[in-house]
Amino acid sequence: MGAPQWKQLVDHVMSIPERVYETWVSGDGWNNRTRFGQEYGEDGVPWCAIFDWDMFNDVGLSAIVPKVDSVSAIAAHAKAHGQWSEYPSVGAEVDFGDGSHTEIVVGFDPVNVYTKGGNSIQSGAGDNGQGNGVWSHSHARADSYVTGYFAPRFPDGQCPPTADPRDYRGGKAVASWRWSSPSGPAVSVSLANVVDSAHRDGPAPQGSAAHRADVLPVEQALESEGLLPAQRVDGSFGTDTVTAYAAWQRRLGFSGADANGIPGQSSLAELGSKHGFTVHQ
Repeated sequence: MGAPQWKQLVDHVMSIPERVYETWVSGDGWNNRTRFGQEYGEDGVPWCAIFDWDMFNDVGLSAIVPKVDSVSAIAAHAKAHGQWSEYPSVGAEVDFGDGSHTEIVVGFDPVNVYTKGGNSIQSGAGDNGQGNGVWSHSHARADSYVTGYFAPRFPDGQCPPTADPRDYRGGKAVASWRWSSPSGPAVSVSLANVVDSAHRDGPAPQGSAAHRADVLPVEQALESEGLLPAQRVDGSFGTDTVTAYAAWQRRLGFSGADANGIPGQSSLAELGSKHGFTVHQ
């Protein structure tokens, strides 16, 4: 039996590298153009709510959250469906500043709530009022900036760790829960799905992703190796990713048809061993 869906979600959120994802345009500032907007289908706009949706989408849970780019719309959906809470729970979308910003809850204790989100800034940094990347934060639970939480129901019926003594999903309230890195890799990638994507995504319409959750860790690893531009890390195993993977195969000593950009068991397992994912069929 695999990990509960809320755990799969938070493990994925925590796997996203914390860094600037936008480009600075002289005279205009940060441009809001990211791989997260490309995945969502609406780029160049404020993307905190977009990032949240992408995280659920990446692990196959997009059906349990509304696809909206507005924090206020997320809150309205939660209230209309009985999924609004004044208490944090893991995997919930927090509403900051009454619709100003949102991030995903990755932990809490009696005093603080711990979150990670997009279109935000690194703690202590300044950005002229604009978010520019993916970063983790903590806020006092009693801070007036923390408006409330959208706590979705996970299809597997498992209630995540919750501080809500009356959580509608039936979970028993706990005092605290903090994410910690698993003892082994948190992500397992299907070789069959990655190969299928390598064959299907390129000829399909731009941005098509047959198996986004399996491809994203591979692309993130290729980016870390300096082989794939950040803007091409989108879960679609298109021509740029094929080219990058061929370069990885050549780096391992493969040549000819063995370095055609289509992953094999040994080359993918070697990439995973360096970058924190395992490979299964």
